[in-house]
Amino acid sequence: MTPAPARSGASSPPASPLPRSVHAWYGSGALATGVFNTVPGLLLLIYLTDTLAVSPAVAGLVVLLPKIADLAASPLIGAWSDRTRSSWGPRRPWMLAGALTLPVLFAAMFAGPPLQGGAAAAYVAAVFVAAALASSVYQVPHAAMPGEITDDYHERSTFTAWRTVFVGVALMLGGALAPVIQSAAGDEVTGYRLMGLVMGAVLLVSMLGSVAGTRRAPRTVHPHRTEGIAAQLRIAFAHRHFRVLFPANLLMATAGGTMVAGVPYVTANVMGEPAYTSILMVCVLVPLMAAAPLWRRLSLRVDKRRAAACAAGVFTLGGLGLLLIPVWGVPGAMASSVLVGVGLSGTGMLPWSMLADCMAATPDGRHQGGVLSGVWTAGEALAQSVGAGLLSLSLALSGYAESSAGEVVQQSETALRGMLVGSTLVPAAVMLSCLVPLAFYRLTAADTHRP
Repeated sequence: MTPAPARSGASSPPASPLPRSVHAWYGSGALATGVFNTVPGLLLLIYLTDTLAVSPAVAGLVVLLPKIADLAASPLIGAWSDRTRSSWGPRRPWMLAGALTLPVLFAAMFAGPPLQGGAAAAYVAAVFVAAALASSVYQVPHAAMPGEITDDYHERSTFTAWRTVFVGVALMLGGALAPVIQSAAGDEVTGYRLMGLVMGAVLLVSMLGSVAGTRRAPRTVHPHRTEGIAAQLRIAFAHRHFRVLFPANLLMATAGGTMVAGVPYVTANVMGEPAYTSILMVCVLVPLMAAAPLWRRLSLRVDKRRAAACAAGVFTLGGLGLLLIPVWGVPGAMASSVLVGVGLSGTGMLPWSMLADCMAATPDGRHQGGVLSGVWTAGEALAQSVGAGLLSLSLALSGYAESSAGEVVQQSETALRGMLVGSTLVPAAVMLSCLVPLAFYRLTAADTHRP
């Protein structure tokens, strides 16, 4: 197949829509980032506290520290990819580097060496730092692509709709299949090792497929930039639309991360059956994938900002419903999970489309997609860890007792109440707060037109 031609960052791409295969292969790359975010978000905290005997406070720190390192690295990766000159374009060489390193590191994170307590925490933290950096090497350039390979305001929503569908598949694999694989082995440590290997293979196939499948996309050649990273970051946060969209998305991602991290705790302790983890995740993920085209249609009828606000409201209602699990049991939990999935579909899809619009509406006409996507990716990674940190704080304050593999601990009523509130009411409140910055977002299709 003939490779796509390179184009200048100041010129316009072809007016006709890109081939559907480019949309689909681009979206498939989100399978990898979705699995990497979901599996540690769902299982890493409980792996540390209930298999490696790490205290909740230390476990929360382990989950948070790698993301702080990622927070510093992602904007640098974005700026460096902006400056990359390659026959593959500025993004795909970086994506390939991430594809060849992240799967190995992901499997190593759950390798389960014969360590407990502080030593186990140090090992997991070190590998998680490396894996987070490898993920950013792939995800930052991947996130920058829709904003520069099409000028069509609504085609960017098509890209993110495909991305949302594959995020749903990733959540299905990471949220429903990964716990099944982990529990299918004879012991916990072996189960985590097997799960790490299988999910690592999924990462590899997804990332390499996205690198190969986007070769038909236009390859933008950006003018050389001489500013340092500090100056580029100042320019990024001077972008008035990005400046309000970024904190809104940060709050949305934090809410989702908090709720996902709490699912295995609630199903095992409040509902009394760990197998409900997969059931509830399916109730979230099927609506998440099915609702993506509906949110796109709503964004065409109103606008992306109002549609995102509606999605946040639906998620909040679902979170409040899950708070009532002790009252209405499994049927109510399943119905509330459906609402959470519908809401997550919109809050996952629409901000990414709005990010691509921000990349196309740079205030001074200079390209800064890599820097914006680097800041964005770092923020999302940090939000996932903040979500897990909020949950671990709730666990620590309520007296949750950690355990080692095979050890059964009876949690107190206070601990059960703390994990339920931390997994439902807290993320609902965080999600609702995103409406404040979102109210100041004003970017429209007219602002994203490039001459």
